[in-house]
Amino acid sequence: MRRTLLILIVIAVIGGGVVVANISCDPKAYGINWQIKIPIAKKKVEFGSPSSSTVVQTITAPGVIELVEQADIAPETMGQVLAVHVERGDRVKKGQLLLELDDSNAQAQLDSIDARIERLKGGIESAEADMEKAIRDSQGFRSLADRGFSTPTEVADAQTLLAKSTASLAMSRFDLKEAQASRKANLEALSNTRILAPIEGVVIDMDVEVGEIVIAGTTNLPGSILLTVGDIDRKQVRADVDETDVSLVGSDQKVEIFLQSDQEQTLEGKVELVAPTGKKEGEVVSFETIVAIEGQQPQLRPGMTATLEIEVKRRENVLTVPVQAVVNRRLKDLPANELFREWAKRQTKGPGETEDDIRARFVPVVFVKDGKIARARPVEIGISDMDRIEVKSGLEKDDQLVIGPFRALDEMKDGTPVELLTEKDKNVGKKP
Repeated sequence: MRRTLLILIVIAVIGGGVVVANISCDPKAYGINWQIKIPIAKKKVEFGSPSSSTVVQTITAPGVIELVEQADIAPETMGQVLAVHVERGDRVKKGQLLLELDDSNAQAQLDSIDARIERLKGGIESAEADMEKAIRDSQGFRSLADRGFSTPTEVADAQTLLAKSTASLAMSRFDLKEAQASRKANLEALSNTRILAPIEGVVIDMDVEVGEIVIAGTTNLPGSILLTVGDIDRKQVRADVDETDVSLVGSDQKVEIFLQSDQEQTLEGKVELVAPTGKKEGEVVSFETIVAIEGQQPQLRPGMTATLEIEVKRRENVLTVPVQAVVNRRLKDLPANELFREWAKRQTKGPGETEDDIRARFVPVVFVKDGKIARARPVEIGISDMDRIEVKSGLEKDDQLVIGPFRALDEMKDGTPVELLTEKDKNVGKKP
């Protein structure tokens, strides 16, 4: 009996405690919540307000320094090298003679075709004379035939001779045109024995010596690379932009170039060209992008590696908050108040999506100070940089929001009690 009475007393005490706890939480409560609420631990946080500033969105891409103009010079005809007029490191002008090949074969072929042309010209003169005689004979036989002194056979034979002489003259003229075309080809072959600089620059590589036999390239056989000339005063970066970022990249965008050889120095540049088609290496697709480097940079060397930061978007004088102040929470984990109901209404359902799928979506939120607690508030965000993020809607300039520390924001929920994190709190645990 005593044991039963003791159990009833304990139950009455617990029930009374629950009632008192509910009334103390909300004096106007009209029911009893039999769940005992565990108090939420207070968070010591840093507060801040939105501010107007400029946000610059960038993307990064790896790249390699190269010359804007560089020419690998190969022979266009086969021959033996007779003379080399430059050395590695020499500065040359466009059209300057670099080296000479043996031209005896090309000169002999040119002399032969010149002789043929002269012979054909003589043949044309003879054919023209024969045709003039054939014309006179044809006219004479026609005149005699009109007076009865020439037979039809003689007239026909004269016409045949005229036709043959006309055809012979035409063939001789065609042969002359063919020979003249061959002469142009032979002249070009002769000129190819003198190799000239195609651009102004410096001889940056050379692999040829007097006496060597060099060959011209064909479709299936590459020719000999004799030397390389490049304009070392003008350089660019050839970068690989990932397919996820390439839609943001366009001509004339500003670029900051960070050299691997000098982490403290940055160079300025701008986007000149983005390849229309991508290249695939393994599972990665990237697009070649050419970035011009502004000014002359004598310390740069072709082949150096660099990292590019390409400015793809910029917003001037927009409302921003620190990047870490915006966190993502699933809609189902947030309070079902009007703000979040409105956010859910604005979402577009995908094919086959349900209301539960919408509730599983992540919402960008900030925690705004409301007295002694923090309230979650949905925001519409824009672009961001390393420090700040654009807030398009959901905040006012005079709002006080939680901006740190990261651990507190990571654990924070709607209604979490907050207080200001002091310098003394920051120094707790630090060694003197």
